[in-house]
Amino acid sequence: MRIEKSGFHAYNTYLEEPPRDAGNETALHRHVIIIGGDKYSFFAHWSGKFAHKGERISFTWDWDRTGEFRNIDKSSFEAFAKDGAVQIRGDRTDKRRPAGRR
Repeated sequence: MRIEKSGFHAYNTYLEEPPRDAGNETALHRHVIIIGGDKYSFFAHWSGKFAHKGERISFTWDWDRTGEFRNIDKSSFEAFAKDGAVQIRGDRTDKRRPAGRR
């Protein structure tokens, strides 16, 4: 399923792993986005947000195997600035970055 150029009510990130010596920047984080009361989420090894307040977002999502969670395909995630320009942010790989590198 697809969300196209939608506004969002809230975007929060939550640390999913214990803190690391190198910092939490590369630790696994859950990103949760609320649109129209529905929660969509994905995991990323990056604590920064993929979209900022006032931007429109598009992404592909699917239910998890239990039918309870709406999982975002983070590689499909796009944010659109007010002028319509696409903003690509965040670490979209599932590989961990070496400590001390960004």
